[in-house]
Order: sequence, then structure tokens, then C-alpha cells
Amino acid sequence: MAKLYVVLAIALVIESFGNVCLTKGMKEVGAVSLTNPSALAAAVKRGATNPRLLTGVALLALFFGLFLAMLSWADISVVLPLTSVGYILTALFARWLLNEDVNLLRWVGTLLIVAGVFFVTKSHRLPGGKPTELARTTAQP
Repeated sequence: MAKLYVVLAIALVIESFGNVCLTKGMKEVGAVSLTNPSALAAAVKRGATNPRLLTGVALLALFFGLFLAMLSWADISVVLPLTSVGYILTALFARWLLNEDVNLLRWVGTLLIVAGVFFVTKSHRLPGGKPTELARTTAQP
């Protein structure tokens, strides 16, 4: 399970930086109109040549590859909730790198989501009621 946690930590940093790059790139591309086909095509062209946007896509593709590897090691009902810890990192990066206003209400909401991870991992059991290795390791201080 240590392998899962190491890859998870790496994947979450990659995902958070990828999301920051996507955000910066889309701010540079500008607002996207979904009702005007020519404006949409122009936005797609600007996005396809924006280095920050392309970097974000590449980082998120790398995250997805690591996510697939983690799914080969553990159940999705464990892996997917664990990735929610990345919300904290993304909020930190949004505040630090994008100067977003991450106010108290956003922090409370983010922490509530992550607290749910604790309950999900505590509830993960094998057939017969025995806790999985992940549930046992998360129960230890």
C-alpha cells in the first residue's frame, strides 16, 4: 500500500499543477462562446497553440496514467476518494499561483470533502468483514 500512497502523492501534485496550467491557459485564450460556431472555432485554435494550456493537458494526461496504475492496485471506491485530497493542494496552488480568493467557506467545503475520504477508507472491507490493508493502515496514527 505504500506504493499507492507514493504514487498518489506524485499524481496529486501533477494534477494540481495541471489544473493551474489549464486555468492560466484558458485565461489567456479568453471566454469561450458555445453559441457562435466561428467564435468557438477561434477559441479552439487559440487553445491548441497555447503553451500553458497544452502543458496542463499533458500534465493531466500524466495524472490519468498514474490514476490508471492506482486502479490496477486498489478498488475505485478507495482510489477515487483518495484523489479528493488533491482538492486541498489545488486550493493552495490557486491561492499561491493564481492569486485566487480562497475564503473560509471554500476551505470548509474543501475540508468536508476530504473528511469524507477518511470515512470511505475506514469503511473499506474485504468479503467476510475483515478490513483491507488500506483500512488497517489508515486506522493507525
